[in-house]
Amino acid sequence: MTEYADVEPTEGTIAQSYEYILDIAKKPVGAAAPTYVNVPDITALNPQFPAQLQAITTYAHKGKERQTKISSNATLGFNILKVRDNVGEFQPEWLILKEASDADGSDNEILVRWYDALGASDAYEGTFLVQRDGRPETGSQGPGWDAFTLTGAGNVKPIANPIAGS
Repeated sequence: MTEYADVEPTEGTIAQSYEYILDIAKKPVGAAAPTYVNVPDITALNPQFPAQLQAITTYAHKGKERQTKISSNATLGFNILKVRDNVGEFQPEWLILKEASDADGSDNEILVRWYDALGASDAYEGTFLVQRDGRPETGSQGPGWDAFTLTGAGNVKPIANPIAGS
């Protein structure tokens, strides 16, 4: 048992909310490797992993409910700042998200990975459906943000951080 007097703060560097890297890729054709592009102009990155539960209550549980986790279905919400290039078009990563959100079926899917920017083991990858949400800023003088929610289409797996050991 740990005594209260022995409890001390963990030493180390505090992680910051902005220390995530988000990469996206169009789904490759055939056996081609995906070509990820970084999405630098984001804020409010919010990965969630709601559990998918299955009831397994039996008479042996004597009237008390029992469930087991059979999987989770990841979602990833974020805002992206729309930035025009010198010919007036928005950045390529915004276009990938927009094109997928406008499409149906498998054309609505992209590959996504996000990971700790300093190489720690918080890193995930999977295929996601793309939904363009309402604009978070609609005022008369606000910057042009767009919001997206990505929903896992299959298994979203922990991966080795792509920059670990770099």
